[in-house]
Amino acid sequence: MTTSRAVYRADLHVHSLCSENPTARTIRAFSAHESYTEPLEVYAAAKARGMDFVTITDHNTLAGALAVAHLPGAFLSTEFDTWFPEDGRRVHVVALDIDEPTFAAAERARPSIYELVACLRESGTLHYIAHPLFGMDGDISPDTVEKLLLLFNVLEGRNGSRVPRCNGLLREIAAGLTPEAIAEMAERQGIEPFGPTPWRKSLTGGSDDHSGLNVASAHTAAGGDGTLRGFLDAVAAGDCEAAGEDGSARLLAHSIYAASFWHLRELLRLDEPAPRRRAVKLLRRGFGRIGRDVPVLEKTVRGVRGLAPGLYRGGDRRGPAWEELLEREIGALLACPEGLNAVSGRELDRRLFSVAQRLADDVVSLHLQPLLDPAARLSLKRRLQSLFAVGLVHFLELPYFFAWGFQSRDRAVQEALRRHFLGEEPEAAKVALLADGLDRGQGGTAVDRRCAAAAASRGASVHVLTSVAAPSEAAPSELAPSGRCDGHLNFAPTAWRPPGPRPRGGGARSGLALPPLVEVIDHLEEHGFTAVHVTSPGAMGLVGLVAARLLHLPVTGAFAADPAGSPLPAPGGMARRVGAATRRRGYELWFYRHLDGVVTPSRAAARELVARGLAPGRVRVLPSPEHRGGQGAVEGGTEVEPGG
Repeated sequence: MTTSRAVYRADLHVHSLCSENPTARTIRAFSAHESYTEPLEVYAAAKARGMDFVTITDHNTLAGALAVAHLPGAFLSTEFDTWFPEDGRRVHVVALDIDEPTFAAAERARPSIYELVACLRESGTLHYIAHPLFGMDGDISPDTVEKLLLLFNVLEGRNGSRVPRCNGLLREIAAGLTPEAIAEMAERQGIEPFGPTPWRKSLTGGSDDHSGLNVASAHTAAGGDGTLRGFLDAVAAGDCEAAGEDGSARLLAHSIYAASFWHLRELLRLDEPAPRRRAVKLLRRGFGRIGRDVPVLEKTVRGVRGLAPGLYRGGDRRGPAWEELLEREIGALLACPEGLNAVSGRELDRRLFSVAQRLADDVVSLHLQPLLDPAARLSLKRRLQSLFAVGLVHFLELPYFFAWGFQSRDRAVQEALRRHFLGEEPEAAKVALLADGLDRGQGGTAVDRRCAAAAASRGASVHVLTSVAAPSEAAPSELAPSGRCDGHLNFAPTAWRPPGPRPRGGGARSGLALPPLVEVIDHLEEHGFTAVHVTSPGAMGLVGLVAARLLHLPVTGAFAADPAGSPLPAPGGMARRVGAATRRRGYELWFYRHLDGVVTPSRAAARELVARGLAPGRVRVLPSPEHRGGQGAVEGGTEVEPGG
């Protein structure tokens, strides 16, 4: 942004409950709204977060903007759904400070993006293309992006609902445009670029908020004379900056939670003094008229105490500790005059995630630990109840899983766009090496070092993640805290079973540590990992496989042959041990078949894995510590290393 006398701010992309016609098929299927935020609440949140001007960009309607148009600094805007007539690709165009006659004309023109753009240009309405690199109907092609770059001189450079990988690439592409590049695109696409300098793009920012939690988290900072017209003229001239924060999977998940909460209240009529249908009465008892009869946090605490009393029994500190965290992270915000708007959107997402995940992990640990404790004697009913509780917790966490998959679905497309527009390959890989700490001492450490060295030799940065229990085996509940441990990042297990003799004989029982699935995936997404390598098919390895598939990351694994000379089981336990070994080998084969590649420390180990049924072309031998190259795949092929 060029130097100006003053800087003014506005969130140029935000939604309210007036977005009554959802563009997403999933939302339409549930007869829900895209947003349940009142227009006046959007206005108040924008002002509380320092916006000088306020608008609402609901889909194909001015209703939300009209509801606040009488307030200081407010103006009319909308977000049009429009299509490329030649291939049916749908995109979103935001029109700013649009009057009602122009809106009516644009509504008639919006089935074709070319006619819509012509209508807005003719009326002199400032408009921009929203989230240009995000395909509304799936993948977006370089051809489509070229057309958008020719049609629009104002682009959304920071969309608060899109991740940095997407927003950052758009900004790089815009910065790298030249007159020659625009001329080549125009010749290829048959579209005349608009304006005298179409290679100079103005970049706006908007939160694209649908939940009311992140209004103004991303916004446009522009020069001007303090008037709305001066602000918009500065945006059109490029005297502006796409400011604020990029989005994340956490943000999307919390938006889904918020929309689901309000839709549930709507379905159950929780705001009515009495339900109209008798079938709703029982359900109302579990929810109540939240925010009217009992404050939200108080009702939340009551619910946790009722549904998870085990967190408070026998002096267990997990329940009280969680309540302290809730009060510290959320209660303190609600006590502020600005409420949740007292902190940035990213900080609010962090707080919500930390509170929700602490509770989820505590409940999972409460039910899983007795199942793994060799001293516990649980009835079948209790075991089923515990498994149901663990499953329910993960079901309630589905918005996080959906958000991770959704935000990373176009990773390969964005890499293709980078090559097309910038002529660059992705940056050096950032590899997460997920190690099952309980396998130390069985050859795992040496293999881990060789895997890390092989990846690092290719320029990748390698970060080791583990989930190990406390050194003391006196009490299974004593778990190592999350944090740095011997140079590795350790995630406290949700449950742990120490190694020891089997209850009915038949040899030693291996230890087991169950990692916190959601926290590991969140760490990989938040810190921008580009590849995953797992050192074994244990619990951490399985988490790595799930995480990689969900985040659309390449995943490789290591395989070491069974230690030579393993002691034979006692005769009485032979059948049981043989059956267990068969099941274990079946699981291992399934696991390795779902990886993109497998590395082994030796040709003997590679031959063993192929003999079990894995395709030879997917097995590679790690370089020896003394030299690199020359070992390659079993029976031909090129060498592939961790993170590749």
